[in-house]
Amino acid sequence: MPASHHDRLQPSPAQAGRGNGRPTVLRRAPLPAARFTEIAAQVTAVLSGTCMAVQSRINGELGARTGDPAAAALVSFSVGLVIVAVLALVLPAGRRGTRRLVAGLRQRSLSAVFLASGVLGAFLVLVQTFTTPLVGVSVFILGVVLGQAVGGLGVDRIGFGPGGVKPLTSWRIAGTAVIVGAVVLAESPRFVHETGRAATAGVGVFVVMLAFQVLAGAGTAAQTAMNGRMAQQAQTPITSTLVNFAGGTVALAVTTVVFRSLADVPVWRLPGEWWLYLGGVAGLLFVAAGAVLVRIIGVLRTSLSLTAGMLTGALVLDLVVPTDGTVVAPLTVAGTALTFAGLVIVTLPWRWSTTTAG
Repeated sequence: MPASHHDRLQPSPAQAGRGNGRPTVLRRAPLPAARFTEIAAQVTAVLSGTCMAVQSRINGELGARTGDPAAAALVSFSVGLVIVAVLALVLPAGRRGTRRLVAGLRQRSLSAVFLASGVLGAFLVLVQTFTTPLVGVSVFILGVVLGQAVGGLGVDRIGFGPGGVKPLTSWRIAGTAVIVGAVVLAESPRFVHETGRAATAGVGVFVVMLAFQVLAGAGTAAQTAMNGRMAQQAQTPITSTLVNFAGGTVALAVTTVVFRSLADVPVWRLPGEWWLYLGGVAGLLFVAAGAVLVRIIGVLRTSLSLTAGMLTGALVLDLVVPTDGTVVAPLTVAGTALTFAGLVIVTLPWRWSTTTAG
């Protein structure tokens, strides 16, 4: 493997002064502009991940107020769709992006399958809605993160994302394992409180629900790659976000109609609090940021950074605005902090240079 891909911790004979007796000092090599861009992108991805925590809290509250979680998710997607559709019509970049995307589809430089990226997002919401009451929030988060980690590694390995092929280095695998372990640690206090719910569901139901959650997590990794490819084709995240919310809204509308026709749910009444409709805004920021950042740091690092941001945002919300059933323990804080250590490991190897003192 080329030297640029390894930690150069040992000085060469020339760097050591060829026996001149002067001690060798290990110094961090100057970061190139590309590295600064990657760091900025990763920090932005973490901040964007907090939007996922905000969206989950708002949508959960809206679902509880209305008694229909599926319709609450539909409202969230619809709000995001209206906002991004207006932006796509009003902004010149949005109109140009739509034309470029249509041209790419006609020229077959982009598959029409990408138009279904929003369905993967809707699938995640539906899995959260229908599996969390059976096995608990902690199991859902763990299953999704595991799916995102494995999916991110696979998507990067085959080069499905806009950043091309990224090899399965030992650093990427180790960092991913650390983050998955950190999520287990952070969610363990909550899991202890939810063991009764998981036990009541039964082993068979538990395994099936966990499989759906892992599949939904892997789907979000593929969705991030697809959004990035569409944003690359359109040269703007507005177009990819529009496609994402349009597909998700259609999928959730169909699901809501079927669910309400089969289930015994109350008459739909919209609550009056304005902030209950901001879930779509948070989701819009989350999706748009991912479509841009995946081109810079790849699918895996984007997905894991979003996960770290989601856990951090959820921790802050639980501390500042706790709800019934909120569990915040030292392990929760430690696990959340450990996710950032995993992010550092994923970005390795760092490059070092040696200089001679004196």
